[in-house]
Amino acid sequence: MRSFGKSLLAFCLVAFSAPVFPQSWLDKIKSSGAKIPESVRERVTEAFSDETVQKSMNKTAESMESAFEDITPEEEYYIGRAVAAKILSKYKVYESDKAQSYLNKVLHSLTVFSERPILFRDYSVVLLDSPELNAFATSGGHIMVTLGLVKCCESEDALAAVLAHEVGHVLLEHSAKAIKKSRIGGAFAQAGGTAVVAANSGSAESVAQAAAMTEEIDSAISELLEKGYSKQQELSADTKALELLHGAGYNPRAMDSVLNALKRNSSASDSAGFGKTHPSPDVRLKNVSIRYKFYPGESGYKSSEERVRRFREFVSMLD
Repeated sequence: MRSFGKSLLAFCLVAFSAPVFPQSWLDKIKSSGAKIPESVRERVTEAFSDETVQKSMNKTAESMESAFEDITPEEEYYIGRAVAAKILSKYKVYESDKAQSYLNKVLHSLTVFSERPILFRDYSVVLLDSPELNAFATSGGHIMVTLGLVKCCESEDALAAVLAHEVGHVLLEHSAKAIKKSRIGGAFAQAGGTAVVAANSGSAESVAQAAAMTEEIDSAISELLEKGYSKQQELSADTKALELLHGAGYNPRAMDSVLNALKRNSSASDSAGFGKTHPSPDVRLKNVSIRYKFYPGESGYKSSEERVRRFREFVSMLD
């Protein structure tokens, strides 16, 4: 998709070069890794006589430039909420106020010790009524975890490990980076549509072509988000989770319990859930095992009777 976007950008610049592309914008494109041929750079300075196309390309330039701007906390929240809505359209929410309250209590016990204890509208977690082993995190702190994955947890520490992994994605801005890619993709879509429409004088056929191009790029973005984060991002989220668990007084080694449970149920999660979007449990186990040396041993974490009690109560709600 990245190479397609660069090719589309080059096409737009070559086909409809005009003095509407400021040098600062070209510098931003260049710093992003896109290669701008010298011939393109020269043609950007050429005058373009068609006033209609000039205005259209001005709008495209502004859209592309804004795609490189930082995403605000408000944008993170509302775009993340929209993504969460798409996820919730595929899953039924588990109806239990007490269960939801408990999960959010565990969630906030982790985030309060993080570098971002408060977000625009705070963190929240929703329990999904599905046997699938899966969990999701979108920008703005929207976290969703399936009933199937929760039932794999043997303790509150293990449950906290599941949530800490998702919080890790939020803190490391993995979801925000995915959104930024989407914004850039959307800008390229507009650029492609503008180029086609301008080339064909706004005919019905050209409008249809532009719409098809936009749909194609949107589809590519959706596919990227559905496939989840990269392997390295998933491992980084595990590493961040250990830090969060330790900060909240949970035993980071509880991550082993979760990963081993996923390993035992690998046949059930290959086609969906963690098996589809995450590295194998063995790879993740190896990743966290080499990082346990940075934390106290088992004896360094005391068992909390309150946590044991409330976890048992939580499990009883799910039967």
